[in-house]
Parts: sequence; structure tokens; C-alpha cells
Amino acid sequence: MTGPAIDGQELHRLCVFELSLTCGHRVTLAVNGWYPVSVACCDRLGGTILRGSYVPYASDVDYVSVTSEDYEYRPTGSPREPSQLLTRQSRADEPHQAPSGRWVSAGRYPARVGAADSLDGTTAPATAH
Repeated sequence: MTGPAIDGQELHRLCVFELSLTCGHRVTLAVNGWYPVSVACCDRLGGTILRGSYVPYASDVDYVSVTSEDYEYRPTGSPREPSQLLTRQSRADEPHQAPSGRWVSAGRYPARVGAADSLDGTTAPATAH
């Protein structure tokens, strides 16, 4: 996010967020602007090939917690830095209680890409091929 320009300077919002993602990871992300609605975190949800490189599908953000927030004036027209993944915790497939006390559901996708999604949480027995 950029704010109003004052004497050739514009206001940038610099934040660090803790995000619970639908791939099951919890990440800490530095952002110049508002929190993202999706983050390319891992290849658990699959991906695609773009210009000869594998690109994972982005995970949606289930829960956001602001760790730090700062505002800084920069020269008008300064580009925003890309978001930077600072840490990534192990997957948390079970619903967990966020610091706010709200239950969040990071990790609601199947254990592996291509697995059948279960509406009631049950799994099919493994079959030998």
C-alpha cells in the first residue's frame, strides 16, 4: 500500500504477518502493503509449468495475524519490494486455535496431491496395485 505523496515522498506500509495457509503450513511473511490473499508456499497443492519452470499453485490464506507494522516515506514512484517468506513451520493438518482464540482450519486439503477430498474427514482404505 502506498499513501498520499508529500513533497515528492509517498507513504509505504511495511508489515510482517503470520499466515495460516490452506496447504497446512504456517508462515511468516514480510510485505510492502496489505496482507496477501494467497501465497506460493509449497507444491502440496500441485503446480504448473511456466516458461520451463515449475510453479506451485498458491495456497489461500486461512488466518492472518499482524506481527509488526510500520510506515515509511519513500520517494514517489518507488517500487514495492516483493513479499519475502521469512519462516515456514511444519504443516499443521489438524485445526488449531489461533492466538485470537478462533479455530482455524489450515491444512484442509488432502495429505497428497491427487488424493480424494473427504467431506466428513474419513479416508478410504489403501488398496494394493
